[in-house]
Amino acid sequence: MLEVEKAKELTQEYYSCFCGINLTELETGNYFVALPKRDEVLKGYGSKYTIYILEKEDSLVISYSPKYEIFVEELKSYKKEEIINRISQRFPLKKMQLMIFDKEIVTDYGQAKILDKTDYEMYKQFFCEMFPGIEIEGWLYDYFKDKVKREHFAGYVLNGRLVSVCDAPDMPYMEGMIQHTGISTLYTEQKKGYAKLTSALATHRLLEQEICPQWDCDADNIASIELAKSIGYVAYGKAYFFEEWE
Repeated sequence: MLEVEKAKELTQEYYSCFCGINLTELETGNYFVALPKRDEVLKGYGSKYTIYILEKEDSLVISYSPKYEIFVEELKSYKKEEIINRISQRFPLKKMQLMIFDKEIVTDYGQAKILDKTDYEMYKQFFCEMFPGIEIEGWLYDYFKDKVKREHFAGYVLNGRLVSVCDAPDMPYMEGMIQHTGISTLYTEQKKGYAKLTSALATHRLLEQEICPQWDCDADNIASIELAKSIGYVAYGKAYFFEEWE
C-alpha cells in the first residue's frame, strides 16, 4: 500500500516534470523556466503545452517554450497576478484546479468494482450511451483490455448496467508511478453517489498497487473539485496553460 507521504512526494515530482524545475526546492517568488520540451506533444493530451504556469499560494512557475523568450522577458519585473493577467491577454489560457491526495475517507464502495475483461460488453454499452456518435471500432476493445489488465478501471454496476466509470488515461510523465482517475457518470444517474464510490475504489486500488492517484479538473468544475475532496484530496494549486495543436 502506497503511504500518503509517498503519494504527496510523487505528486510533487509529477508537477515538477510539467514545470521543468524541482518544486520541492522553491521558495517564495516567481520562477521562469525556458523549456525546449514545451514544444513536444504531450502523451495523453495530443497537443503541446507551450506555456505552462503553476500557481501556488506563495510561488509562481512559468514554464515556456524558448520561442516565447522575448515576450516572457518583459514579465519578469511584474507581480504574480499581473504576470498571469498579461499572459492571458495574449494567449487563451485554460485554467485547472490541481489536487493532491491526503487520506482515504471512503472505505465502503457499495456496488463499485474493479472491471475485468469479462465486463467489456457492459463497458461498451456504457461508453456508447455516454459518448453517442463516437466511432469505437478498431480501438475501444484494445483500450479497455489494456486498462483492465492493469486493474485501472473501476465501475459502478446497477441492475447489471454500468452507470459510472473511473478510467485511466495515458500519462505524459511517470507512467506506472502516478495515474489520473477520470470519472464519467451517465446523466440520468448523476448526483446519486455512484461517482464518489467508484472514484474512491479506483483510488484505493491504485494505492494498493503502490501507484499515486492524481486528480485535476477545470477550475470552474466545482462538482469535480468537491468529489475529489469527498474521497480524500485537498487543493494543491492551479495550472494555466496554452495549448498548441499540430
